[in-house]
Amino acid sequence: MMRFAGKLVAALTCALACSQALAGRQPEWSAEVLIGDAFNLTSRTHIHNVQVSPAAFGGDYETRGFEGPLHYAWRLTRWDRDRGWELQLLHHKLYLRNRPAAVEALSISHGFNIVTLGRAYARGPWRLRFGLGPVIAHPEARIAGVSYPGGYELAGAAALGSVGALLSLTPRWSAVGEIVATFGYADVHPGGEPDLRFSVRNPALHAQFGISYRF
Repeated sequence: MMRFAGKLVAALTCALACSQALAGRQPEWSAEVLIGDAFNLTSRTHIHNVQVSPAAFGGDYETRGFEGPLHYAWRLTRWDRDRGWELQLLHHKLYLRNRPAAVEALSISHGFNIVTLGRAYARGPWRLRFGLGPVIAHPEARIAGVSYPGGYELAGAAALGSVGALLSLTPRWSAVGEIVATFGYADVHPGGEPDLRFSVRNPALHAQFGISYRF
């Protein structure tokens, strides 16, 4: 699955580069790396396992953004004046707090990874962004003493929108902060016996800060 994700990222990056030639002018690029945390709204959760009841409920999740692995994002944007196309990875995390009986732990902590191709708009120091793409998830669980280590899988889809601002530090370097709204769906199937499958519909608000480099 990580090999698939790598191919997906490479294909989307190639699409951005090819659009440069079609545009007929030399664009600018920016690369950004951010860290932060998230507030998760009630997330509809379905757990399919013979040892769990109820099977469907409103999940209360936390993100623990500053605990390893960190909550982070990176993006590459091709700018044409005040508009751009961009590729972004948002590494979101989910830890279930209101666990049903017999569920000792349930999380998507090594990534509720949202990979998006999106549009970016610049208005002075302000930045607006919108994107759509797949969710690549890494679930883990422990139910009635049985561990489900899981692995990376193409699990669903997500949409995001954000508003942020840049503070120039040098002609090329800037500090950046933003608020991001996401809605993602993942249906995951970590390995183990008895069989476990669970799905999450997760709306969340993320606060992020980081650094931007324009070239």
